[in-house]
Amino acid sequence: MGGEGFALLAALAYGLAGVSIVKGKASARGDNGVFLSVVLTAAVSGLLWLGWGQVTVAVLATSAAVEPVAVFIAAGLFSMVLGRTTMYRATEQIGPVAASLLRRLTPVFALPIGVIFLSEIPEGQTILGAGLVIAAVMIYIGKPVPNSGQTIRLGWLLGIGSAASYAVSYVLRSHGLDHLPDAAFGTFMGAMAGLIWLLGLNIIGANPRLRLRKLLLDRGPWHWLTALALSAGQLLQFFALKSASVVVVATLGSLEVFFTALLGAILIGGPGLRAGRIWLPACVAFTGTALLVW
Repeated sequence: MGGEGFALLAALAYGLAGVSIVKGKASARGDNGVFLSVVLTAAVSGLLWLGWGQVTVAVLATSAAVEPVAVFIAAGLFSMVLGRTTMYRATEQIGPVAASLLRRLTPVFALPIGVIFLSEIPEGQTILGAGLVIAAVMIYIGKPVPNSGQTIRLGWLLGIGSAASYAVSYVLRSHGLDHLPDAAFGTFMGAMAGLIWLLGLNIIGANPRLRLRKLLLDRGPWHWLTALALSAGQLLQFFALKSASVVVVATLGSLEVFFTALLGAILIGGPGLRAGRIWLPACVAFTGTALLVW
């Protein structure tokens, strides 16, 4: 499977995660499973690296590994801590579809960052495909979403911040993989960095025991499903970046919007998807995706 295929599967995994975050919020007593998702990502990626990883301990002991390892750690802080935490909170406040729409700003942020730091100059076909997918998202938005209330405004700001954080992590991951081409190891290092950061953040300050306890409270079925989906999405994105550019991976992630809408209608319920609103942008997105994959 090529990088584009992994990117599509990652979009599906993140779409499922967005819906399950909303389902898990109803029974949440702590962080709604954010910490659980980071722990599971670290465990799964660590096992994959130990069993089938391409980077050995001997390679990591060399001086050449210092920079890419540091880059993977930085990518983990942007994705596991900043990107994931703001994604959870934005999804809780404005819903999974609106949050996934805002994350489609990731290609907008990733394009200039990739050009500046990775010298990835996209070809005309890539730009056209990316433009079509982003246009499909804008068509899907349709009518303006009501923007009333402080909570809603904060949710939109968190969604934009999540997109920017993930864009930076994409570029950092791609740079790290150029030097240590092991997606499982890169994911593991990022997840461990996020795990240590979250633990340290909750130890510092008043009532550390209570703060740490809240990290472990939410372990219901929906919290586990979210953790599994996010772990799968994180790994799939790393594998995608091994053979596809940052812009392609970020733009194909725009299809998460449609996966989220479909899964939301199935798992959350509510009014069905309107044909006039979903099929036109779906066709435009399919055309853009075909250009990117081809």
